[in-house]
Amino acid sequence: MNKKIKIKGSLISILVAILMILAIPQISAIQKETNIDAETNAITTLSPDLVYYPMSHDFGSVTEGHLYQTTFDIWNGGSSTLTWTLGIIHTWVSPNPTSGSSTGEHDTVTVRIDTTGLSAGPYSGFVSISANDGGGVRYFNIDFIVVDNDSPNTPSQLNGPSSGSVGETLSYSTSTTDPNGDHIAYGLDINNDDNIDFWSSSYYPSGATYTVYITFSTPGTFPLRILAKDTYGAQSSFSIPKVVTISGTSNDPPNTPSKPSGSSAGNTGVDYSFSTSTTDPDGDQVKYGWDWNGDGTVDEWSGLKASGSSEARSHSWTIPGTYYIQVIAEDEYGAQSSFSLAKTITISSNQPPNKPSISGPSTGVKGSSYTYTSTTTDDDGDQIYYWFDWGDGSNSGWKGPYSSGQTASESHIWSAEGSYSIKVKTKDSNDAESIWSDPLSVSMPKGKTFNLFENFWEFLELFPRLSKIFIGLF
Repeated sequence: MNKKIKIKGSLISILVAILMILAIPQISAIQKETNIDAETNAITTLSPDLVYYPMSHDFGSVTEGHLYQTTFDIWNGGSSTLTWTLGIIHTWVSPNPTSGSSTGEHDTVTVRIDTTGLSAGPYSGFVSISANDGGGVRYFNIDFIVVDNDSPNTPSQLNGPSSGSVGETLSYSTSTTDPNGDHIAYGLDINNDDNIDFWSSSYYPSGATYTVYITFSTPGTFPLRILAKDTYGAQSSFSIPKVVTISGTSNDPPNTPSKPSGSSAGNTGVDYSFSTSTTDPDGDQVKYGWDWNGDGTVDEWSGLKASGSSEARSHSWTIPGTYYIQVIAEDEYGAQSSFSLAKTITISSNQPPNKPSISGPSTGVKGSSYTYTSTTTDDDGDQIYYWFDWGDGSNSGWKGPYSSGQTASESHIWSAEGSYSIKVKTKDSNDAESIWSDPLSVSMPKGKTFNLFENFWEFLELFPRLSKIFIGLF
């Protein structure tokens, strides 16, 4: 019995020992995995990681014979040091730089494409990227389409002043068209050295006028030239030079012109004269810009005049209303004064005289003088001129002026027998004409008759003594 218990106890001890032996490898295994995980984590943490952005670029439509470029960034998104290199297989693409390293900072790569010699059509390509992060080869993808494109036409010669002064701002304008209807930018060469000194800040529609303002800081002679560039980069030839001479002295603008003098009221359709004058501090010649409606826009320029000379100009208005007339002066170098004080004129609608009447003899004989009268009124109270048409191809011309309602009279002699139709028209002092009067028919049936008795006594009047004898007989 005791022997059995002993054996049983030994067996239990053996089993416990076996279990303990089996448990030790499990603990070691667990510890080993933990170490492996820890080692794996350490390796991951210490590895570089290539990151780049953007991953592609589409240049869109481009033209043959030009360079285009874009950029992308490469950097290390992990730890340690990332080294990278770029590769190409396309002759039309070139990256710069082609290799580098990063511990976290961004490296910028410029990718340029050269379309010289490329036919029209779509193109796709890439720049390959290799790095020491174990991620394999990656790609920066490129797309574009080569299109046929014509250069803009050569711009017109710059239009503007041919002289000026240091510090003075001068205005010049030009325009051109693009055969493809593309928008256009303009490049200005001030020194005739084929270098663009200034590009327009935006593109303009084909055919639109472009204006550039230039302030010269040094005296000299400047052959200004300009070229055009379309949205695809195609450029025109330079324009014909505009030679500008800049003096070393500053230019002062003219003084403000005097307030225009002239009529303060008038009628539509009638010319009214106004005058003004000014001087230029530098003695330069001056031209005058007339603004006939006060909107600040010059409606009419005069020619250049001597400083201090008077400027007179006429104008008419077609619509009744109140108008404000002002004048600005500009010297021969383009410097402008302020606008003058405004002259106010009130324009009314003008009515022509009413239809005139005509009266006088309706019969007579040729060779005798007959007097005819006419009268009418003008609703505006204007003075009136009369025109008599005698019906024989002759007329009185304009006669007057007469006051409204005043009778006008004119005489006429017809030299031939016949019937004639007389009529009268009138006009007012603003040249507004009335309609013709109703016609008056006049008949000249025969020439002047000879009366023996009447003509005998007229003969005796030539001989007073003989006349007394005959008078005594009767």
